[in-house]
Amino acid sequence: MSNEMSNETPDAPTAIPPTAQPDPFAAYPDEGAARRPAWPLIFGGLSLVIGVFGMCLQSLMLFSMFFNSMMMGMAGMETTPPPAILKWAGGAQSAIMLPLGILLIVGAAMLLLRKPLGAKLIRIWVVARLAMVVVGLVVGIAIMRPQAQWSVTLTAELRDEFRKKGMKEEQLPPLLDEEKAMGDGVRNVAIFSVAFAVWPFVMAWVLSRPRSKADIEAWSLPQQ
Repeated sequence: MSNEMSNETPDAPTAIPPTAQPDPFAAYPDEGAARRPAWPLIFGGLSLVIGVFGMCLQSLMLFSMFFNSMMMGMAGMETTPPPAILKWAGGAQSAIMLPLGILLIVGAAMLLLRKPLGAKLIRIWVVARLAMVVVGLVVGIAIMRPQAQWSVTLTAELRDEFRKKGMKEEQLPPLLDEEKAMGDGVRNVAIFSVAFAVWPFVMAWVLSRPRSKADIEAWSLPQQ
């Protein structure tokens, strides 16, 4: 009896399978329909950046146009200020563009918060901004000749000022003739018109998608 008992080996302990831990990053089975869309965060954030950058750029352009002589004086140079037509054309456009920048910033911020009013404000901005692209194109063509003439004068004056400061002749900016300035003006007007129209078209497409419209309508519904 003792031999039989001694020959028996105790059963190996049964391995208890570890309890499966849920994946903390896995979506719940019913979460798909309630998952928040990412497009308001992406396009709202980019619109906010573009709005802030555009307002800074417009403010800088407006300041440099009306205070050109002061800025050049601070640099120790005397140059001819821009013609009055350039000042007032630029000032009038900036007077419209700055409020549009505020409209874009507010609309983008509300879009980030998923407020339906944000989408409405950006739609208004899209229409107004595309209208200003057309206005800017017309104004740019209208003032192209005085712009070219001032550019020629300014280039010659800058060469003289740099020469007085001891800059070598080969380091001076190249001379500019009026026809070359006109050609550069046409090219610049075309480039800026296309560039300024890109984001309004992008936002018009984003907000016109059926999925986007459905999301915007859902934001106005009472939250469960």
